[in-house]
Amino acid sequence: MVRFMKKKSGNIARKKVSLILKDVIEDLIPFDNAFQKAMKNQKSIKLSNKDKAFIYLLSSSVLRYLTQIDSTIDNLLKEPIKKLPNNPKMALRIGVAQMFILETPDHAAVNTSVDIATVKWRSLVNAVMRNIAREEKKYKKIFNDSPKIPKWLLDRWRKNWPNDYLNFIECIQDIHPHIDIAVKNNISKWQKELNAELMPNNVLRLRESGLIADKKGYEEGEWWVQDYSSQLPVKCLNIKENDEILDLCAAPGGKTAQMISLGATVHSIDSNKTRINRFKENMKRLKYNTVIENVDILTYETEKKWNKILLDVPCSSTGTIRKNPDILYAKNEKSVSSLVDLQKKLLEKSWSLLKDNGQLIYCNCSLEKEEGETQIIQFLQKHKDCKIDKISSNLIEDIEDSVTNEGWLRVLPNGKKSAKNRDGFFIASLKKVS
Repeated sequence: MVRFMKKKSGNIARKKVSLILKDVIEDLIPFDNAFQKAMKNQKSIKLSNKDKAFIYLLSSSVLRYLTQIDSTIDNLLKEPIKKLPNNPKMALRIGVAQMFILETPDHAAVNTSVDIATVKWRSLVNAVMRNIAREEKKYKKIFNDSPKIPKWLLDRWRKNWPNDYLNFIECIQDIHPHIDIAVKNNISKWQKELNAELMPNNVLRLRESGLIADKKGYEEGEWWVQDYSSQLPVKCLNIKENDEILDLCAAPGGKTAQMISLGATVHSIDSNKTRINRFKENMKRLKYNTVIENVDILTYETEKKWNKILLDVPCSSTGTIRKNPDILYAKNEKSVSSLVDLQKKLLEKSWSLLKDNGQLIYCNCSLEKEEGETQIIQFLQKHKDCKIDKISSNLIEDIEDSVTNEGWLRVLPNGKKSAKNRDGFFIASLKKVS
């Protein structure tokens, strides 16, 4: 039985999940970093790929549904679950996620939760989980009726996206989010090799799950992971062979790789050393001979002016929660305001590096209007030498539902046509007029 697997991978896996959740929720470590950290620390039992996939699925599922999970458990405790120590708190969260999201049999969900609790807390975890199992219909209704995302974000989305926010949440709670990739060349070959779906704009969507590094062509550098929406900003640049492009906030390099694959010469800049290391690893695997400067763009000095600039600004990333559920807990109102101020400064600096008649793409993966629409409206009001270079559906496929009257792109996660369930994105093409 599952409850006696103390030394086996099932129990070890759930303990790994508990550590990942602690790192993400309590210490605000990005989910992917926390997962990689847990995978590297394997002292006793070496985990199989199947174990790793389960750990990823269970831990990400808890994060996607955490607001509902905690609200449900609070109905069975004298005080809110957040006041409990980490061990019983994570054991209960894992138990409810197994029962209500992964549909693990009740007895297994109860027993495995008790097994990962310390002796001091086993009786509490056992009592709560058995109560839920005993009245499963009642608590499943409480779970379904509970708020689905943190209040700060729910309030924002209700205000800014009243007709769409429920669809955003549905995208977030898909426990098997797809993976899109960009291919260097010979897309038909890799569509077949990877059993992938060909999306508009020559994006491939993987149909099969599994570790990315194990898939054909990855280690050989034939393709890289990049969401459908994230591939659109580069397409707005209409790149020609030997175009020189300034790539700001470039790491980890997906858009850089896109531009190089189209024949551009790219000058990349980023200030984050960790992300720059990932950039270098990615370019090495892809066999792209390019460099990146580790410098703060705001203090960057050069006599050179550029005809094409890509500015992918740091943002709240709320458009990518379906792949990065940690964002629900790492960001808040204060962090959004801070990012808006930084974006404004980066846009001003970037504009000073652009030639007359040059094109600047401003983009980010946030769904927050202050980081997109409002930012550009205010910039246009201040800069009379700036006009919107309207993005055309003749240049990019399948964007009719994303092009606004103003001429920029507001890509929502719930696409209405071919590319459904994608990252949320904002893209504006700015032209410097003399």
